[in-house]
Amino acid sequence: MSTFDYGNTRLRARLSRLLAQETLEELTRADNMDGFLSLLIKTAYKPSVEKALTHSSGIQTVHTCLKLESEKVFSDYHKFYTDKAWDKIGLIFSFNDLQNIHTIVRGILGDVAQPEIQDLLTRSGNISFNILRELSTSRNFSDLITKMIAFHIPYTDILLKNQTLLPSLQGAQIELMLEKNFFKNIIEENAKILDQTLPLKEYFSIHADQENIMCALRAAKNPEIITSNHLDIKDCFINAGTISRSMLISISEEKNVEKAIERLIGTPYYVCLQAALTEYSRTGLLTEFEERLRKMLLKRAAEYPIEDPLGVGVPIGFLVRKTNEMQNLWWIAKGVQLGFDSADIIEHLEVL
Repeated sequence: MSTFDYGNTRLRARLSRLLAQETLEELTRADNMDGFLSLLIKTAYKPSVEKALTHSSGIQTVHTCLKLESEKVFSDYHKFYTDKAWDKIGLIFSFNDLQNIHTIVRGILGDVAQPEIQDLLTRSGNISFNILRELSTSRNFSDLITKMIAFHIPYTDILLKNQTLLPSLQGAQIELMLEKNFFKNIIEENAKILDQTLPLKEYFSIHADQENIMCALRAAKNPEIITSNHLDIKDCFINAGTISRSMLISISEEKNVEKAIERLIGTPYYVCLQAALTEYSRTGLLTEFEERLRKMLLKRAAEYPIEDPLGVGVPIGFLVRKTNEMQNLWWIAKGVQLGFDSADIIEHLEVL
């Protein structure tokens, strides 16, 4: 029997219990937070809402509820999958660890308050939240590194190597440094597993492609980012994905973003980026492309349970859908709290 059988059966049942669009829209019509919670407690979130209500109220109840749900997802995955199955699924949660370390590093360097850093951390990762919380309380960057060494946290070596540079780096540069380390030390080391698990390999390849595309577009729009920081553009890309280094360099060397995107004709990303050009011409923000690419990855990953029902496609797809659902709930809760009109809240929902 496949080690995915038990877990996939459980998750497929849960896929059918994810909130329908009609339910999400009903939640947007709540008059206040009490009304929102009264509706939410009638859904599969009931146990978490009830537990959250014992020590919080209002919008904080929603925040606590979603933290509990996130912790439960990771705990259930650990119970559902073992051995070789977990070796594959654990890579997904390793990526969450990367995001958490990045959040903590930026928070410490930016002198962000500890509670604010902790609120941004995901509870679904291989590094326990207790350890992450301890890291977030570091007095300064040196203290953070000392704690990371003590807890044997990944990424410690790369941060130590660049310790003197970090305070002067921008957030995107720190993120790139950590992601390059992730793809080199975690993805490359598990290349055999990925070669045998095509949905997982594609999932990480798409992410690498999208990060590289955004890096190239930033350089095309603001070439001074490269020159003023004395960077070599070849060192600014993750060594992973399906887009060649030569294509990425040619994109970064274009004189404007529109021409840069034309370079991507023939790739799976061209249509997506072309569709964002209208909004970009109005706002001038590269986040228009970033959002389109992010949604493209979510939509693709959400299809995996159908394409790979007996393998890793189900846990990837469920995790993506569940995370997306929780983000929608948080957006709705904030909208209700601030008195937004239902139609405005619905307009910004991301329903997979």
